[in-house]
Amino acid sequence: MFNTDSEINILVESLKNSGDIDGVLESLYYVLEHHTPFGLYVATADRSNCMWIFDPPTLYEMLGGQDIHDKTFRSVFTDDIERSQGILFYVLKKVGPVAVVRLSHDTVKDVIDVLEVSRT
Repeated sequence: MFNTDSEINILVESLKNSGDIDGVLESLYYVLEHHTPFGLYVATADRSNCMWIFDPPTLYEMLGGQDIHDKTFRSVFTDDIERSQGILFYVLKKVGPVAVVRLSHDTVKDVIDVLEVSRT
């Protein structure tokens, strides 16, 4: 499991656009510590209205239940090592399919590190 520098940069830039870097960092530290999923909800076709979701119960509800996340997690991360280090990032749209991105613990840590540097 790996994520490229390009993918990390796209995620960093998207998170910067939230306007609340401190809140994003706090949420990402939680994700990192507890290996909880997080997501981006895209509410409009032109992508002008988006919302970051770091609250697992809210994300589970938007997916259709925690069991959907659990099944997705098990199908995306196939062995015990991946499951112990894996974090799912969902991109949800008002209309259309959900996209799932496999992230590693190290990738989320790298995103945090870049965000920490960029806020100073």
